[in-house]
Amino acid sequence: MSNWDFQEMGDFGDEAAAERWAKRNDVDLRDIRTSRRGDGVRLEIRRSALGDSGRRDNDLRDGRRTGW
Repeated sequence: MSNWDFQEMGDFGDEAAAERWAKRNDVDLRDIRTSRRGDGVRLEIRRSALGDSGRRDNDLRDGRRTGW
């Protein structure tokens, strides 16, 4: 079990798609976690990786929901 807190970011078709999304949004792959959900995967990002640089986790989630 991890001691990190993660923020759920959404569901993807496969792990490769989740990783591509993370890269496009400048999220280090070491800061993500994926888990199987039905036919796809759920992406979570370590909360501390979201930082306080003005980028809010809601900004990332909204981008995924609206197609970037």
